[in-house]
Amino acid sequence: MKTRGRPDFVILIFTLLFVGFGIVMVYSASSVYALNRFHTDTYFVKKQLISAVIGLVAMSFAMNIPYTFYKKNFVQIALGIILLLLLVLIPGIGLWRNGARSWLNLGIFQLQPAEFAKLAVVIYLSALISKKGQQIETWKKGLQPAITVIGIFGILIAAQPDMGSAAILGLTAVSVLVAGGAKFKYLLRIAIPIAAAAIALIVTSPYRMSRVTNIGDPWSDGMNGLGSGFQLAHSYFAIAHGGMVGTGFGKSIEKYLYLPEVQTDFIFSIIGEELGFIGATLFLILFILYLWRIILITRRVNDLFANLIGIGVASMISIQALVNIGGVTGLIAITGVPLPFISYGGSSLLLNMLSIGIVLSISREAYRQAVQKAEGKGGATNSSVVPFNASRRKA
Repeated sequence: MKTRGRPDFVILIFTLLFVGFGIVMVYSASSVYALNRFHTDTYFVKKQLISAVIGLVAMSFAMNIPYTFYKKNFVQIALGIILLLLLVLIPGIGLWRNGARSWLNLGIFQLQPAEFAKLAVVIYLSALISKKGQQIETWKKGLQPAITVIGIFGILIAAQPDMGSAAILGLTAVSVLVAGGAKFKYLLRIAIPIAAAAIALIVTSPYRMSRVTNIGDPWSDGMNGLGSGFQLAHSYFAIAHGGMVGTGFGKSIEKYLYLPEVQTDFIFSIIGEELGFIGATLFLILFILYLWRIILITRRVNDLFANLIGIGVASMISIQALVNIGGVTGLIAITGVPLPFISYGGSSLLLNMLSIGIVLSISREAYRQAVQKAEGKGGATNSSVVPFNASRRKA
């Protein structure tokens, strides 16, 4: 009987710490708005706590399911998420909110399938690449089938429309493909027309164009509640007010109805205001080390599928974090995506905890292989990062 390894407790503990920190910051950021609109300062944090509990259950289940289950059922997983994305587009089933039809109403919980599409793409590509082996370096037999599935996901998400999620899904997919050995010349064939289409969508939409032109300069159109640079201007105010050491927990000024979407898209601004430059920097350092740990542990398993899952999950989380933080600091256009583990949002939190559950399942195998090697029972494992190349692929 195959001995089960223990999960990586560093990843597990840091996940719980980030979720806990997110709950605390959601309460701090949302309390004033919640009290003003819903007459209770705990409206949002209660919902986030429910999402965290559901996420914890999902993570526990995923952690205790052998990771090979996802490898064997990658087609069914992809088809299931595609079906949910189709259901979202049906009026009366999909919920229309903030200019997009992106949610399914499940009673006590509203699900955003676009979030889970990112994980489905990671699983699909990881399984496909590990199955095809060196064929992924070719166009017709390797990359074309992968691009077709990515395109289906991207089109369904963009149709909602949710351009931010579509962009993150695409960038995550590229990260997995590059790590799996896909050739850049083939990826460029796809990237160039997609980039041209994205530029066309921006220049033909005054709203999107204003988001781009406000990068680094929200003041020209940001000093009234109707200006497109209003949120970014007040995000700057929050971060500047925090200084080096911050105003202290719960002492933000911008959360007093100055900064919209403060508990979701702009929660990092409140982190910067209340914890200061030092606190925000410490958070980012721990976050980077956490993501590196995910890659390091999953690459110790002697299985390309497991290696690519680690790359995909770390890329998915890091790209979304970069897009969120880049938007609130004015480095890129604001896209309205949450900060992983921290922002208010049930679907995002559930997705991230489920993804980490799969990573923890892989970490069990890494530990088991390490024990076998130490006992001289075979089951080769990699104690250091193993490069991705043709010799590592398994047909």
